[in-house]
This record gives sequence, structure tokens and C-alpha cells, in this order.
Amino acid sequence: MLKFIHAADIHLDSPLRGLSRYESAPVASIRNACRRALENLVDLAIEEQVAFVLLAGDLYDGDWKDYSTGIFFSRQMGRLDRKGIRVIGVAGNHDAANTMTRALAAPANMTLLASRKPQTVVLDECNVAIHGQSFKDRHVQDNLVRDYPAARPGMFNIGLVHTSLDGREGHGVYAPCSLDDLRARGYQYWALGHVHKREIVSNDPWVVFSGCIQGRHIRETGDKGCMLVTVEDTTVIGVEPVALDVFRWAVCPVDLNEAHDANEISQRIRTALQEEQRHAQGRPLAVRVCLQGATRMAEELAARSHTWLQRIRMLGAEIGDGDIWVERMQLATSEQPDRETRRDEDSGFAHMLNEIEATPCDFEAIPGVAAVVDELVQKLPVEAVDPDSGCDVHDPETVHRLVDEAKQLLVGRLMNMGGKG
Repeated sequence: MLKFIHAADIHLDSPLRGLSRYESAPVASIRNACRRALENLVDLAIEEQVAFVLLAGDLYDGDWKDYSTGIFFSRQMGRLDRKGIRVIGVAGNHDAANTMTRALAAPANMTLLASRKPQTVVLDECNVAIHGQSFKDRHVQDNLVRDYPAARPGMFNIGLVHTSLDGREGHGVYAPCSLDDLRARGYQYWALGHVHKREIVSNDPWVVFSGCIQGRHIRETGDKGCMLVTVEDTTVIGVEPVALDVFRWAVCPVDLNEAHDANEISQRIRTALQEEQRHAQGRPLAVRVCLQGATRMAEELAARSHTWLQRIRMLGAEIGDGDIWVERMQLATSEQPDRETRRDEDSGFAHMLNEIEATPCDFEAIPGVAAVVDELVQKLPVEAVDPDSGCDVHDPETVHRLVDEAKQLLVGRLMNMGGKG
């Protein structure tokens, strides 16, 4: 019986995005999170006495700022080498963009598979054959798998590839292939990289995305880590996900249906944050709180959204003792039941509110708005409109959310003005 680790998308020294620019954000927990996750991977490999570690691409995040990234990685590989643990990897699209690593030799216990054509590494002591091919440049659009060799008879065969497979939401198309392409090779296990969400695509044969080892922004929620695989003879008998992350991201829905006042809303938010904290199992946590449901407090929330965001952040600080940070508050509440009564008091005011609510969320349907937005974007810091920031104005889903939140804010404030007479 043997064990091995399948990991991918380490993105060593990539910054965690979306928090560091905020005052009182847990910068200390964010800094070096990817390094500490890699240390956890090495700890696991040593503890489980694995035969080898597979790295399915994107070890780095492009060029290093300096050589400290490479020195840290070499130190971790040295820890594995002293325990006799081999490392076999392929370069992914981010690795291929790293010009600094091309002039350096890999650590002694690490084999980085060739990019010119598929390469096979045979581990006779384990009766294992590992087949794979690195990216030679960042934009690989060819189906690499079709050129992988057939399985070696009588051995446990592993395919190692950085790929989008047949497409995954939120991920670019790289080295695309189909499940049938993988099955045609006759391997028992396919170790895939590139998709940051863990997924077991198939168990006949095993086709697995291990996901990234550390979430880096709010689109990478939940536990992140690697797969610990157990093999007996040439049969997989266990594929166990193991969390390695040291900082976690979560989207926290809070049901405000029939919530009557601010105290009730606060209590529901408190309960939801405590539940997310429990799931994080002691890790620092960044949370996007999504308020939803039909409540008479909907207008209050929209009109005073900034105040409520700070109130929720204070709750997070109280509950987490510095280990919970509320990244954003998202409103998806419906209006209070007696709203139409107030509108009937002033037909002109009601007409204005109805016009606002009827405004389409499609940029193209609002005359001149695209030019205004483009001008605004030019004035904002780059990180504020980065695709990972949650404010990518070229993403239709993000645009819909931002316009909807703006409408709720405007309607809430107008209702308060109308209520004051």
C-alpha cells in the first residue's frame, strides 16, 4: 500500500485580495498565508509518510518580486528530500509566465516534467508511472492529453495535467480536453490543476481537481487544500480531501424574513457569523454578509447601508476577537409590506420611486451610462476594479449587483425623505 499527495495552484506569494486596503483588516493573518499553507502541505506529507507529492501546475503566481520566493520553496522541498519524498510537477499558465525560474535548477528531489512533449517518470520502488507535460508558454490552447502515452501495463498510472477540462465557470480555457480523452489513456488516476474549486469529476477512473491550497479572495470560499490518495496494488482505495488553508473566505447568507427591528436583525447576523466561525475551525475568517428576505427594515438597511456595514464589522470584531473581518455587506432584501400605503400619500413621490425601481440593470439600456462608468473607472485605483475585487464592471453579474444595490440605496434614502414630509 502507498500514499501520495495531489496538490495544485499553490500560487506561492500571491497576495490575498480584497482586504488589505481596509483599515483594521487582519493584515497579519493575510500576509504569507500561501507560504504557511505550503508548510502545512509539507507537514502532512511527512506525517503521512507519503511516497511522493504531485503538483499539478501554478506553483508560482508569475515572476517573483525577488528570490526569497524561490528560497522559501527550496527550503520546503529540502524538508521533503530529507524524508526521501519525491516531488513531481508540471508548469501551468502562471508558472510559464515566470521568467526567473527558467534559469534556475529545480530542487534535487523535484522533477518538473518537460514542456516540449509528454514525459513519463517511473518510480520502480512504488510500481508507479507518472505521465505529464508542462506549459511552455502561458497561453496553451492545445489538447495536451491526446499525446500522452498509453498506460504502462501492470503499473499504477497517473496523468498529471494543468487543464480547464471541458470548461469550468470563472476559469480561463487552458489545455482543454474531455473526460473521454482522459479515459482513453487507461490511467487509474488523473491529477488535475487550474480549477481552484475541489472537484471529483469521475471515480472510474479517478479524475480529480484538488483545488488551490489557500483561498485568495471572496470567490475562493470554503476549505482549501489537497488530496491524500491511498493505493493498494493498482487500485485507488481512498481519496481524502485535507484542508491546508490558514485563512478562510466565506459568503454568509442571513435570512431577515419578517425581522421587525434593528435588534432582531443584529441577533440574526450574530448567529450567522458564529456559525461561519464554527465552520472555519479556528482560522481567521473574511466574510461577505448577504442580507436577504422580506422585512419592514429593508428601507432602513438600504438608506443606512454604510452604518449597517460598520455595525456588522463591530459584531465580527466582538465575536471573533480580531479573527473575523466583514469584507462587504450585500443587500438582497425586499421592501416592507406597508410600503404602498406610504406611496399613496403622494402620487408624484410614488411615481418617482416606481420609475427608479423600473430602471433596467443592463448598462446598454441606460443612455450614456457606459461612458460615465468608463470615465469613473479611469480615476479609481487599479486594485479597486480588479476582477478579483468584486467590482469588475465588465462582469454582467457584478454590474447587475452594483446597479441593484445602488437602486436600493437611492430608494431607501428617498423614502426617508418622503417620510419626513
